[in-house]
Amino acid sequence: MFALQWPASLLPTQKEAKLSAPQKQLQQQQQQQQQHITIPQYELLLRKTMKDIGVVASSHQKPCQEITERILSQIRGATADQRLAQAVSKVGALVAIYFYPTHNQHIQIIIGLYTAVYLVLDDTGHTMLDDISQFRRRLVENKEQQPALFQLLSYLFDQFDQYFPSFVANKLFSGVLTSLSSLEVELDRSSDFPALTSKLFPKYFRNMNGSSEAYVYFILTKENYSMNRLKQFLGAVPELWNITDEVNDLMSFYKESLIASERDTYVYYQAQTQATSIYETLHTLSLQISHRYEALQRILADDAALRELVEGYVVGQMQFYLTSERYRLVELDLVL
Repeated sequence: MFALQWPASLLPTQKEAKLSAPQKQLQQQQQQQQQHITIPQYELLLRKTMKDIGVVASSHQKPCQEITERILSQIRGATADQRLAQAVSKVGALVAIYFYPTHNQHIQIIIGLYTAVYLVLDDTGHTMLDDISQFRRRLVENKEQQPALFQLLSYLFDQFDQYFPSFVANKLFSGVLTSLSSLEVELDRSSDFPALTSKLFPKYFRNMNGSSEAYVYFILTKENYSMNRLKQFLGAVPELWNITDEVNDLMSFYKESLIASERDTYVYYQAQTQATSIYETLHTLSLQISHRYEALQRILADDAALRELVEGYVVGQMQFYLTSERYRLVELDLVL
């Protein structure tokens, strides 16, 4: 779910053609123009997306102290950086209460803890590549996981079985392994991807890395599950999976690439691969979010309770980004 940062080895490279000085200057101007988007343009895109989904800008944040403290009590032993532990615990708590407002508190704590573990891995995983690589084997061989962060992952698998139906627990398990595999590739700098890749590769790798599949399946718990509902839900999963990534990529862009100057992100990689401008790429994301939301409402029209869960999930995701200090969107003019 969280914004993927593309290492330089994943960015496409091209051999420069021999150009005259004026041609090089024109090429540089065109490239700069393609990579530029103003804050007012970005605000307009966000306001349009929010209007389409029915989200109102607010700086008021839901109370999350109790869940934050419960997550922190488990994550603080898994990282030496206690400031990081505090930060990821709060983000995990906010994700849980915004994305899944009707889930019981214990399930919200499980989801929040999963989020915190993932964020610590994303931040410090480069120091434990071998542990990432060996996690599945150690699990199968029933060996003790090291470091403590991976013990928490094993604990979460037990919790998944207690609170989610077996199909969902299996998907959560496979989703964790997929995310770890892609994280291993992302964090390894020993080799590069080839310059030429499929145009579908950015979306393929984005889906692998962002851990979005787990967040989609967290919607279905034992409390709201039936086989009929699962089959209805599965018909909506492709739209849900993609809208989760797209909302993240659109709403984290301000923090990453307008305040900061990150260029190794999905948005920039997609723009280069598709030979489009940054504005066009973000505009496409905005349109896709709106179209997918409408599609979800149509697909789930026969199950009002499930449709409400899914609508709450999408709306809650956008509200999370709007109110979280991490993304700084309160600095923008997003009043409709």
